[in-house]
Amino acid sequence: MTELVIHQEEWERGLTMNSLIDEMTVNQAAMRRRFNLVSLTDAEKSRLANLKIPRRILVMTEEWCSDCLMNLPILARLAEAVAATEIRFFIRKDWPEFRAYFNERDIYSLPTVQIMDKAFSPLGVWVERPQAAHDWLAQWKADHPEVERTRRRADLTSDQKREMLREASERLLVEMERCYNQELQSETVREVTEVLEALEKDPQGV
Repeated sequence: MTELVIHQEEWERGLTMNSLIDEMTVNQAAMRRRFNLVSLTDAEKSRLANLKIPRRILVMTEEWCSDCLMNLPILARLAEAVAATEIRFFIRKDWPEFRAYFNERDIYSLPTVQIMDKAFSPLGVWVERPQAAHDWLAQWKADHPEVERTRRRADLTSDQKREMLREASERLLVEMERCYNQELQSETVREVTEVLEALEKDPQGV
């Protein structure tokens, strides 16, 4: 299988949160707004402050991805709260070698969060969204069966489906963000923190 080989040069080509936002052509204003508004609770910061081993966090993303829009600002704030931890964002289409590494491990969804040690050895991974968000999205789809019916129509082109679903997609994004602000953000923080805590106990990876 393909190995994840990263050197300092590749790492430095990764984007900070601000540089990622500056380069976006889709969802730029929404991502900037979320990054400015997202903050961790004192309890979450205190828990993260207990983590002492330095880490690097690589995040695969695409600007069109709604789960990235929801979770990247949370991940950025989380990384800020962990001592000696760096985070960089990599646009998946621009990094085929990284994409091949994750695809060979049956990881296709975004964002993909790869936690590494300071020498870039991969240790733990977190993907896409917290379980509570999976549950919420499944319920939303059950409440809007017309969306799935439209997506499955063989008589429509992708562009036609996209246009027909535009209003529903916009409504979904608004409702999803509201749920993240109310409860799902804390689930992202909790799950990623648990991965980091497990690595603190077992540095060989989880």
